[in-house]
Amino acid sequence: MSVRRASVSQSTICVLLLGVLGFAMSAQVAIAMPALFKADERAHAAYAVALSQGTLPTIYTDIPDDPVRYPQLAESLFGADEAHRDIWVANHPPLFYVMSQPLVWLGDAVGSPGLTLLGMRLLNALGFALTTILVGLLARELVPRRPVVPVIASAMCIGCGAMTFVGGGIYNDGWSSAAAFMTLFLGFRMIRQGVTRERLIAATAVGVAAAGFRSTGLVAVLFLGACVLVAMWLREPSLRTFLRGTFWRAAGIVACIGLAPVVVFGWFYVRNIQLYGDPTASSSLFEKFGREPNGSTLFQLVNPEFYGHLLGSLWTDGNIANHWSQAAAIVLTLTVVGLVLDAAAKANPRRTGVLQRIQLAPQSTMHHRQDLAIWALLGGYCLLILINVAGFIAGGGWIHARYAVPFLPFLAAGAGIAALRLGRAFPYRPLPTGAATGGTAFDEARDLRIGLGVSLAFMVVGLVCHLDTEQYVDGPVSSTFALVALVAADLVMFAVAAYVATELRRRMRPGTFDAVPTLAEPVTEPVPGPVTDVARPHEGFGSSPARPAK
Repeated sequence: MSVRRASVSQSTICVLLLGVLGFAMSAQVAIAMPALFKADERAHAAYAVALSQGTLPTIYTDIPDDPVRYPQLAESLFGADEAHRDIWVANHPPLFYVMSQPLVWLGDAVGSPGLTLLGMRLLNALGFALTTILVGLLARELVPRRPVVPVIASAMCIGCGAMTFVGGGIYNDGWSSAAAFMTLFLGFRMIRQGVTRERLIAATAVGVAAAGFRSTGLVAVLFLGACVLVAMWLREPSLRTFLRGTFWRAAGIVACIGLAPVVVFGWFYVRNIQLYGDPTASSSLFEKFGREPNGSTLFQLVNPEFYGHLLGSLWTDGNIANHWSQAAAIVLTLTVVGLVLDAAAKANPRRTGVLQRIQLAPQSTMHHRQDLAIWALLGGYCLLILINVAGFIAGGGWIHARYAVPFLPFLAAGAGIAALRLGRAFPYRPLPTGAATGGTAFDEARDLRIGLGVSLAFMVVGLVCHLDTEQYVDGPVSSTFALVALVAADLVMFAVAAYVATELRRRMRPGTFDAVPTLAEPVTEPVPGPVTDVARPHEGFGSSPARPAK
């Protein structure tokens, strides 16, 4: 096994472990929280039930009021106004609810509708766990020369208390976020490694799924097309060569990528336009619930309170106490300070202290351009989502943690860079190991020590936030031993947390974690079997012929 493959495996395992912990924490909420407790859960569950009965609901379709077959739904309707007795989330595409059909059928087969509700919660928890993992993988694409940043990024998702709390509810956001992030990740991979037929097929399929979960998935598809254009442009000697030779082929590929979700799910958005007047039914929903406009989109974009509420929702959404907004303020402040210091250190480094120079692996011009392109594309994605959220709030909507999740890769990667810079303020004495201690190796060892501490701190914050919420003994599945089930869920959650903490400590050690490869080397790795490189990488411009098979 090569050194590179072993090192990538170590960082990937750490990110996967944090995803497992995220699932355990969300599962604890799913088991303990009363049925249909969180906002919109009732409507999401009713959407899946309506599909199982052969009906594609509208936002005016009644929630099934059958106390025999669906007692939890019927009970939740008691005292509800007319608007909240409908399936108001029917403006969303149906993919998540199609995935939920086996759970509905299982609940009907065994005569336990609570099993359906619990299953849909766990399905969403799995989606949020994948989201946590993909935040780490996207952070690796953003900061390829700092291998500990992906671990810090995934750990920050665990530390955002609302992430795992919302993950325990019946929502389509877990899978929609995971699909959107996977679409972007595959696009960034093409920028790094080239545009091949296999990567295009995989990325297009995931992009179609993203559009089938939520309308915001279309934004990810848009930037997937941009990734293909950038990937093919960077592999040409100049922009002129790209425009004269490869551009039209790239434009054709991008058109196919954009048409795929239109062919598969375009009918649903056309249906929304026919029923409500716009693809997302936002105006009809505002009218349905009597929402009042709250300024303009521009007003929200320049309003500091908008950003404070948006970031704070990651720690205070649901029934999480408002004082957890202090965690958001602390993380944001430290991130900004750390990034400013990092920029100052790069411009005018010192020999020691927080502004000391950090030795990183060498980087070619091609890789530097790839880094800039990926940061710019992710920033553009976040900007479009931000404008969309600001427009929703201006129309009378409310801020939820689910709307802040798309910004996590950008925020978490920045927090990871800031943490590694601020950690330089503390003295470090390397432990005696067999690994080299000079130059880059010394800085990597310090990064690992800082990254481990920050990751464990985020884990502790997430667990304490869980304990600070109400512990219910009234989950969706009725049981005589409800208290025993709650205690067991708590014990499993803490056992998984202890195991993950132990594994992180064991793996994040100098000499056994990521030995970063020299990034001046070619990124294209030999792949068994024929691979068609649509971009035709040119030699001498960040690409070279694949090494001969041995």
